[in-house]
Amino acid sequence: MTKFIARLTAVSEKIANNTLLQIITGAFMMMLPITMTGGFAGLFNGISYEPYQKILTSFGIKPILSVIYQWTSGTIGLYLAFFVAYSFAQKKDISSSKLIVGITSFICFFIITPYTVPSEPVATSSLPLNWLGSSGMFSSFLVAFIVGSIFVLCKKYHLGIKLPDQVPAYIAEQFTALIPVILSTIVFGLISYSFSITSFGSFHQFVYTLIGTPLNALGSNIWGLWILQIIMYGLWFFGIHGGMTIGPVLMTLFMQLQLENLTAYQAGKPLPHMFIGDTLSFGTGSLPLLVAILIFAKSEVNRSIGKLSLVPAIFGVDEPAYFGIPMILNPIFFIPWVLIAPTLSVIGTHFLKVVGLLGYSTGAGGQNTASLPFFIGNWVNYGLQGLIWGFILFVIVTISYIPFVKAYDKQKFDEENSKTTK
Repeated sequence: MTKFIARLTAVSEKIANNTLLQIITGAFMMMLPITMTGGFAGLFNGISYEPYQKILTSFGIKPILSVIYQWTSGTIGLYLAFFVAYSFAQKKDISSSKLIVGITSFICFFIITPYTVPSEPVATSSLPLNWLGSSGMFSSFLVAFIVGSIFVLCKKYHLGIKLPDQVPAYIAEQFTALIPVILSTIVFGLISYSFSITSFGSFHQFVYTLIGTPLNALGSNIWGLWILQIIMYGLWFFGIHGGMTIGPVLMTLFMQLQLENLTAYQAGKPLPHMFIGDTLSFGTGSLPLLVAILIFAKSEVNRSIGKLSLVPAIFGVDEPAYFGIPMILNPIFFIPWVLIAPTLSVIGTHFLKVVGLLGYSTGAGGQNTASLPFFIGNWVNYGLQGLIWGFILFVIVTISYIPFVKAYDKQKFDEENSKTTK
């Protein structure tokens, strides 16, 4: 175990030293207050307990929580366009212009986002919010890196307006940035127009389609579901909302089978389908990791973020852990998060059904239990058997995280000790 952790740590450190990953990780860390705020707003707004929901509605709290979530986690792609570019500027020795680089990326992100132009001067235009959220995250990365690269090239080749030395520095910097700002907006103006006349309609849709197109080729079988689950968590690993990308595919493939099982269940008849694209839940993507952290971690930062993220994760809100640990683009968690956990869930659930230790799913869970603790969804879908096997699965997945948590925690613990000894 010690040798494995040492090797895993060494590989992780090499990957983590990659400038690209450092830039994105830095952006995620700067966004932590935003994602934490949105996570808690989503948590308190989504608890599926009818009396509680009535209280939220009667006191006018629900729309307040909804609007907080919408303009924090709900528009994360928009904020990433700024923070990734800001982090890029810090890493690439253009930190004196980091605010301008961030704002320019922010503007260029809007430039490539389609909106409805009013037909009359007094009419209102509309901007779709979906691209401002997680659906636009990958686009925001591309925008930020292109804008940052334009600033780097302009600095390298001295493309800027040089003012006399007598001009105050804060004024001179704005004129120096004028050329890269103009070039960036022109580049993305051209990109926006070019994609608007294609079948994609926008740059956002082009990027999103490239990710989603191969998914529809997967059939409704255990191996297809296994691959889809790995892709879903793989997309999350790269900062793309896997649920939003894979969810429509899963619904298309399995909705009819789920409804047929549910219809039979309500009529008191035998359930017709063993496989309906369902799995035992081990919680959200971050919950087993957080439990492993709270049991085994020694570093203060990991324990603090683990405690803050645990309650939201129990109710299906992963963003505080995804961006706070961070799990996204953290290579040390790729194996347990993307490979081990979904494999145990998909293959394990199917095996239990085949050997008769788990009954067929009623199809009653679905999105109705998404914001509830995982064991409730298992109970709704499989009854007492699901409740028991769900807890066993959760323990197994949590155990699989232990060596990876120890490896990552050692890095953080050593970093904290090195700071205290300086």
